Amino acid sequence: MLLRRLPTTENVVALTFDACQTLKPAGYAPEIIAILRRERVPATLFLGGRWMEWHADVTRSLARDPLFELATHSYLHPHFPKLTEKQMRADLEQALAVHQKLTGRKPKAFRPPYGEQNPLTVKVAESYGLATVLWDVETGDPDPKSSAKEILREVSRQTKPGSIVIQHMNGRGWHSPEALPEIVALLRRRGFRFVQISESLHR
Repeated sequence: MLLRRLPTTENVVALTFDACQTLKPAGYAPEIIAILRRERVPATLFLGGRWMEWHADVTRSLARDPLFELATHSYLHPHFPKLTEKQMRADLEQALAVHQKLTGRKPKAFRPPYGEQNPLTVKVAESYGLATVLWDVETGDPDPKSSAKEILREVSRQTKPGSIVIQHMNGRGWHSPEALPEIVALLRRRGFRFVQISESLHR
């Protein structure tokens, strides 16, 4: 299964946050989680295996909170279409092993790094019971030149029923913590209900 939007006409939206890491360490934006908890907004967090290892206590805390659905974002954030099937499987199996160890659960969704995928990527993910999840609302938050105002404008312009919004929580979503309260308020004013990705996977 490949999702770019949720398969629904209901007035719902999925807020998703990526936390990826290559061999180079990446950070964590706790302000994002604090805002989601304060506003009681459910979200889906796509966590890379290497990032989870470097932030093991954070991962365990997130896994205990029912507001958050933890999904996988590969282990080392490679360009999946450039990998062989064997390499894809090796990366995913390593990511899934870390996920199981730290959360005690198996994820239901996979976001390929950079949003890059091909039929083989989707097929391999499916063999592990994972839906491949992209997005249809791109906030542009990894661009350090973006602003909270611009992020909010993109969410306002692009979001429609069933949208999947992507932001980052590894310290590289430069203005996402600043923009997030306004995003939540805007979407609520428009009557959107926030959902986790898995709510739509088996309808």
